[in-house]
This record gives sequence, C-alpha cells and structure tokens, in this order.
Amino acid sequence: MPEIPDLQHYLGDLESKDKASRIRTLSLLKDKLTLAPGSSDVGDHSMNYNLIDALANRLVNDPAERCRELSLTIIAECLRDMDPAKIVRSARCIVPAAAERFGSQPFREPVEELRLKLIETCTKILHQAASELSYERSHPITDILAFSLVSALTDRFPEGKRAAATAISNLCRIAPWSINLHFVALMIELSTNLSHQHAKTRLLTLDAIVDVTCVSTICNALPHVFRQIVLPKLGRICMDRSKKVRVCFARSLGVWLVRGLDCITVAEEAIGKSPGALHEFASDLLAFLFMLLSDESREVAARAVSELNAVGIHWQLATSKSISKWCVAELPLPCVPSVLPRDFACNAAYLVSSAATTLVTLHFQPILNIQLAWLSCWMPPMRAHNLHALASLIITSGAAVNSSFQVGKLIQTYGNWISDNDEGVQGGSRAAIRALGAVLIDHSPALRILLDFGTPPLAAVRNDSLVNVILEHLRRVSARRIASSATTMVTLFCHLAEVSAEQRASCPMPFNADAADICLCYAVRNLLRLRLELDELSLAKLMRSLLLLPSFTNAFLPTYTQASPSSNYMVNQSLVILLAHFGQSSRADFVQISFDAVIGLLPKPNPCYEIHTVSWLLLSALVHICPGAVASVFDTVLAPILLVHVHPCSNPNPEARIKALSLLHTLMCALDAQGKFSEFTIATLIESAVLPNLVWYTGRTANSTRKAALAVLHGVLHSALTPSTGLSMEQTGIQPILRLLPVLGTSLDEYDTSSREISLSCLTTLLNCLPPTSLQLNSVLELYPAIVKRLDDSLDDIRLEACATFSAFARVTPPNALTETILEYCIEHFLVHLDDANVNVQSAVFQALLTIGSVGPLAKVMLSRKVSEISFSHRDPALAIRLLNVLNLS
Repeated sequence: MPEIPDLQHYLGDLESKDKASRIRTLSLLKDKLTLAPGSSDVGDHSMNYNLIDALANRLVNDPAERCRELSLTIIAECLRDMDPAKIVRSARCIVPAAAERFGSQPFREPVEELRLKLIETCTKILHQAASELSYERSHPITDILAFSLVSALTDRFPEGKRAAATAISNLCRIAPWSINLHFVALMIELSTNLSHQHAKTRLLTLDAIVDVTCVSTICNALPHVFRQIVLPKLGRICMDRSKKVRVCFARSLGVWLVRGLDCITVAEEAIGKSPGALHEFASDLLAFLFMLLSDESREVAARAVSELNAVGIHWQLATSKSISKWCVAELPLPCVPSVLPRDFACNAAYLVSSAATTLVTLHFQPILNIQLAWLSCWMPPMRAHNLHALASLIITSGAAVNSSFQVGKLIQTYGNWISDNDEGVQGGSRAAIRALGAVLIDHSPALRILLDFGTPPLAAVRNDSLVNVILEHLRRVSARRIASSATTMVTLFCHLAEVSAEQRASCPMPFNADAADICLCYAVRNLLRLRLELDELSLAKLMRSLLLLPSFTNAFLPTYTQASPSSNYMVNQSLVILLAHFGQSSRADFVQISFDAVIGLLPKPNPCYEIHTVSWLLLSALVHICPGAVASVFDTVLAPILLVHVHPCSNPNPEARIKALSLLHTLMCALDAQGKFSEFTIATLIESAVLPNLVWYTGRTANSTRKAALAVLHGVLHSALTPSTGLSMEQTGIQPILRLLPVLGTSLDEYDTSSREISLSCLTTLLNCLPPTSLQLNSVLELYPAIVKRLDDSLDDIRLEACATFSAFARVTPPNALTETILEYCIEHFLVHLDDANVNVQSAVFQALLTIGSVGPLAKVMLSRKVSEISFSHRDPALAIRLLNVLNLS
C-alpha cells in the first residue's frame, strides 16, 4: 500500500459529523491509494492498520451510502498487495464489520450492491489468506464468516445468494472445520435455496450443499439433516426446468455416492473406523440417479450413466470384489434396445456397465421401495418421470426382478397408473410394463396375478387398465419364455373379453369398453406374433374372446370395409396376422375352423339369456359372422336357445324378445343360410316365433314387437318358401298359412308404415303359395276390405304393394265368394286410383282390374259397366278406354 502523508489528519476527518467532509476525505484517500507511485508493505506502517480499522468502522456506523462504498473500495485496495499473514491480522477487524451487514430483512446494509460487495471482499480475503488459515483447526475469522453466511443465504438479492453460496464452497475447501459448527443452519438455508427461481442460484446452491456434506461426513447431525432436510428437496431437482441444473445434480449424486460407498478394511474396522455418514443413503441416491438416467435429455441421461458407471467402478475397487457371477449367469437376457422412442429410459439402461449393474442389483429392493413410495406423493409430471425410472431400474437389475417377490406388486402398481388421466403417467406405466415383460424369465407369476385381477367380479379392474397391462406386457416378451404360459394367457383373454362386454353393457357411453376392445386386439396381435402353438380348446377360447369384441365382430362381417375409422386399423392388422397364423384366407372360414367348439361353449338358457350377457353377445356374433354354419345346426343347437327367447311365455321381457326376433331375422335373411331350414323349422318358427308376437297390444313397445315378428315372417317366407328351396305346400302345410292370414289382415292397419308394407308383402307371398280358388269364405270377407283400404295409403309403395296383394287375393278367391256387393266395392275403389297422379300406381291398378275381370262373367260385365260410367270423368281417360278395349277383346 502506498505511504500516505498526514494519515492521522485523514483519520481525524473521518470522524467528522459533516457527510460532505467525510466523503471528500474518503475520496482523497482513494485517489492517493490508486494514483500514488511506488508502494511499501503495510506491515512497515502501523498507522495503516489504524486506517483499515477506521474504514471498517465506517462500514458499520456511517449512515451515508457513499461513505460506506468508498470505505469498502479503499479496504479492497489496501488488501490487494498484502501477504497472507498480514491479511489475517487486518481481517480481524474487517470480517466482523462486514459480517454484520450480511443478510436479509431487517437489513443492516440496505443497499443490495454493497451487500454483494461485502461478501465478495470477504471471499477475496479468504482466498488471499488461505495459506495461513489452513494451518489452524479453528480461527475466529472463519468461524465468524461461516456464521454470517447463514444470514447471507437469506438475502432476497439473487446475486447476494449466489455470492454467499460461492463463499461457502470456498470456505469448505479452505477452512472445512468452521462448517461443522454451523452445519445444521447452513444446510437448512441452502436447501431452501434449491427452489429459487434462478437456475444460476440453484446451480451454485447445489454445489455448496455437496461441498458442505462432503466436509461434514463425521458430523453427528449429518444423517438426520440429510434425511429430513436435504432429501425431500432433491426430488424436485430431478425435474428442474434447467438442463444444466439436472446435469449438475447428476454430478453431485456421483460425488455423494463415491463418498458414501467408501468401504473400510478389516484393519481399519479393528481400530474403530466406520464408513462415512452418507453410506446409509446409497439407495436413495441411486434412486435419484435413475431418475436422471431416464431423463428425456440425452445430455442429462448420458451424464447420469457416466456417473453411475464411475460409481460402480469405484465401488468395485473399494471393495476389492469382482463382478458378481450370479448377476450375469442367471440373466441370459437376449434383450436388445427397444425401437420405440418412448422407451428412451430403457435404452439408456443398456449403457450401464457390469460393475454398476452389480451395485444396483445389490441395492435393488430398497431402490424399488423408494421409487414405489414416490409414486403416491409426486405430481403427475414427476410421477411419469418416476415410472420411466422404474423401467430403467428393471432393465438394469433384471436378475433381481426375477428373484424378487414383488412382481405382483409391480403389476398392480402399473395397472393403477396406466389408466391415469395424465397421458405422461400412462406412457410411463406402459414403458415400465414393457421393461418388465422384457426381463422376466418366468412369466407365470405375472400372468397368474393378472388372471386373478381379471376374473369377475371386477373389483381389481378399472376401465381398460388391465387390458393395457396385458398389451404392453406382450410387446417385448420373449416367445421362448411365454410359450409354457400360452394357455393361461388365452384364459386371461377370455376373462378380459367378458370384462369388456360387461362394462359395455353397464356403461351408457362405452368409450372405455371401445378402448379396451382395441387394446385387446393389440394384445392378441402381439401374442400371435410370438408363433405359439395353441390346442383346439385354447383356439376355441381365443375365438370366443374375439367374438365378444364388437371391433373384431364388425371386421368379420361381409359388409365390413377397410374405409372404416382409423381406430380399426389395428383390428385389420390383427385379422391379417390371425388369418396368416392359422393358414386361412377367408374370415368366415377362420371362424368356422373352431365353430363347433365355440358354439359348444354356449350355456343352456335358464330360462333365457339376458340381452347384455356374454352368452347373448357370443350367440349374436356367431349368427352375424357365419350364418350358414348356424343354420346347419339350427334344429339341434340354436332352436332350443332362440325359441325360448322369442316366445312371450318363456320371455316376458319385450325388449329382449325384440332383440331375439331381430337376430332371428338376420339369420333368415343371410345368403349363406338360404335353403338350409327344414319344413319343421319353418312351421316351428311360424308357430312359436311369429304368431305369438303378432297379437295386438297397445303401446310403442308392443308395436315394435309386432314389427320385429313381421320382419321374421318376411325373412322366413322369402328365404324358405321359394321355388329354389324345393319345398312344396304339402311339405309346409296349409294350416300355418291359414292361421297367419287373419293376423296379417289386422296388421294392415298398423300405425307404422313399414309394418303395413311388410304385412302386405307377407300376405302377397302367402297368397301366392295357395292353390287357385282355395281361400275360404271367412278369409275372403276379412281380407278384401283391409287390402282395398290400403289403396288410400299415404305412401305410394304401400299402394303398389296393395295392388299386387289384391291380384294374388283374387287368384285364390273362389268365384262364388265374390258377390255382387263385394265386386262393386272393390271395382269402385280401384277405378278411383286408375286416374292416380303416380303413373306406376295407375299401371298397378290397371293390372289389378284386369285380374278382377278374369274372375268370372259377372265380374267382367260389372267392370265394363263401371269403367264406361267413369271414363269421361277422369283427367286422362286413355287408360280407362284401353281397359275397355282389353275387356271387350277378351
């Protein structure tokens, strides 16, 4: 420091009460120190110590900000060229004065920049006096500084916090003994700053925590403080938004693990030496390291892998042990990195060295328990990250997983989280399940647990979670390992399909059931890709499972097109794999290879199935997919089941009867079922399915039941009573037809237009089946008014069908039954519609009138007379004149 003449004069002026005088004096001192040429050692001038002491007093007591700033600048200049011993002597007055100004409210030093400069000056003193301070086990300067830095860490000025953290790190290296005196207070404040908003502050704080814990390994309070204060704060660092902070955390974990895994020799143990205090936290630290190893950032994951490998090598060297042979010998894993980008955590685990793998395997159980405990207390993003960490842990410690009794607990945990509302948590659960499937050697325990969960009642199944567990478990499973459990897997599919069916029945908006169906399609595809050999019963069970899924059932239908929604892409892909696996080219043939076994699984109705039960769904699927095979066994297998569902006596539920009648109509109208029904079947269907349900009752449900019965009758008549079937009237019998005629006549007055149209069509078909002039008089009297009345219907299609029905009616009516009154009534109504606005109706009426004219002479004479009377009243008499000409020619 340069020599300053009249220093005593300057010291006196510093005590002046005038602020301007003090500022002027301090400015002159500053100028003399910075501009004076030459220098001499402060130790040669005892007065210079008085100057530093006076300046330190200004730091504490001067109310003027400018005076405090100049005093601090002069002190820094004075200390610049001092040797360490004399800096220590000067620091005895500087450090206590500066330490009083550290910290947050109430501020002893209100100016943030000055508080920062005070900490930096003390840190500079610490560096310059390091050689002197390191010789002593305790020194007042370092003790005071360590105590004051606790307050400095509470500073709301971010740069002040960072400077304090840096000073603590320097103090750990220069005077580590001073840290132990204030260890607890320092760790509390440092841990609080781990959640600071600035990444730079978090970085320096993390470094300071590492330094403090490393120099305090013999401190008795370290285990308690580390577990209660530090560990709870470290969890959020794994998800820190700054990549640099996460990299720094990986490095910090490596340092802690190296310190904690230091082992002692037998000789050291004999003299009472024990491992470091961090030894008991090795599992916690490894769990955090796996959180970073599963980071989506490659830089963070690479750093975590590097630190884990370094720790493994250090542990191997410290314990003087080779790689544990059982860890390698019992895990002949042909596992390869996954091609799925979502398995980034598992792929990172393949980079872990054998030494680190052995270390992790020895700590597997506590690490697993820690990570499972974290799942229940962290927020969704952290929970998702933790699930990926579980996946990487399982890949790393495959041998420990196979020897663990917690496979069931893992399956249950993943099943709980795979249906979480957060997509990240779902993805993490799927990755963890895939990892478990990849490392398991024996899948039987996992499948047995899943089977217990999947068996109704559905207490353990939530939405489609169990289906998703199966799906993901099969993604990376080995065919050799699961071959022995193929039968169990198929049984599990059966239960899952029943679960899906029952959920669909109980849920008014079955989106979850739809998702479960698609996932089960994925699972079947993954199972069949393994090329497993299935026996006949297993194949029947697998087919039964598929037929319970609407997604699959729709894909088997002949009307299914590939232009379906994109969600059916997996169904199409699964079907292709199924057909290729069983060597079938047709979807219907694929079902029929196990048709007998599948239909044999149908239980006996008691008294009948509920419409949403698994048995009913299976029956419906079989009818829709392979109606030809169902029709061939209808009399022996299906008739006892279906007929009890359609008869009102055995099934009083009208909605269930409508469902059954609709299913029966589907079977009757299927092209593959044409010609496969016997005359006994036809007569039985008319007697047991059609006639009992055509009885008239009031209400919309009763109307729907009659309509469904008419549809069944229509299907029976048009598929069975055609010339191509080879069935004659003698084989079928006339009595069922005669019983149907009055019922159909009543149905012509139904409110529903489609019911009226179907009734006319059925009546036409039945009348065409009767021999000419074979209709009884009572039937004539019942039918002709109902048929003629339909000419006034609001729909042209019904009026056209009425004309065809009357033509068939006239053909089978005996001539003597059509009296003059009946003929006059019919002719007059038809002649009204001969001038209809619809040309097609005119043509149909024309043909019907010709049929009436051919009944007999009386009908011909009356028709000619009536046509002559009304021909000129029509808008266009051409058709009437043409009719007269035809009648006259005939």
